[in-house]
Amino acid sequence: MPSTNQSVSSLMPEAKKIKPLTVLVHWSESREFTEETLYDFNEFEKKALEVAKRNPLGGYDKTKVTVTFDNEHQHECRLDLGCGGNDQGFAEHCLSTERYYRQHKGDVDKPWLYDKHHQQLIELINTYELNHSFVDLGRLQVKQVEEQAKAEEAAKEEAKQQERERAWREHQQAEEAFQETLEVPQWAKGVIIATLTDYDAEISEPYAGEFHTKTLKTIILAWSKHSRNLFPELRKACLNHPETTFLNDPEKSVEHRERFAMGEGYYLTDTKYIRYGWQIKKRNFYREDNKARYVPLGEIAISE
Repeated sequence: MPSTNQSVSSLMPEAKKIKPLTVLVHWSESREFTEETLYDFNEFEKKALEVAKRNPLGGYDKTKVTVTFDNEHQHECRLDLGCGGNDQGFAEHCLSTERYYRQHKGDVDKPWLYDKHHQQLIELINTYELNHSFVDLGRLQVKQVEEQAKAEEAAKEEAKQQERERAWREHQQAEEAFQETLEVPQWAKGVIIATLTDYDAEISEPYAGEFHTKTLKTIILAWSKHSRNLFPELRKACLNHPETTFLNDPEKSVEHRERFAMGEGYYLTDTKYIRYGWQIKKRNFYREDNKARYVPLGEIAISE
């Protein structure tokens, strides 16, 4: 879809084709162009195409220009140089605008196509002598750049996914080995665990409402002699490790009681905890034959 940026141009009485000669770049978000600099038209078009190809996965560089033709007619507009349906240069911008008009001029839901100024703009574009071959070649190059960039992104994501799966398998193996050597007292009914988590920006999708965390540290603080949820017990266990000692202070921690279907039950956190941070929680042993399976891989800080 062509850029919808408004173009401003003086009326041309002649119906003959006129040729663009120069482009004055007033300003640009791209470092490829210098502000208030005059470029030969063909030079500008080549540079603009290269700038557009540098944005293969979205985004664009806004560029304000004035194009002067061989009869001194001037056309001022803003180009959004980028892939994904954005502009690739002045000629491509004009041809896309005209093509969009032809494709949708019968659509009743696009009244702006019949605006007087837009009609005049289309008439003017039809008088411009533009290099269609260069535009077609540029569109082909942009398509190739887009496909290559998407393929590279897909390959990177696949590699990341494989790495995550490998890391998870290694973690599982290490945790199983840890549990096999763990000696859980016969009297223990549960274990109190401290977990430090952080926001995982790599796999989170905030625009889709998906927020994921990653575990930075796990500490086995204490065994529990009962299955009740008691915050004094959690606070006492915090004293077994220097990094969690501060959570023993009621003013520096928060008690959570999530006794609903999707809740996490009873747990203690630091005051800044929102999805991630320090969390102290008890896991009860529901099976007596293999209590170690409830204990995650972590640092043991249980006091004797």
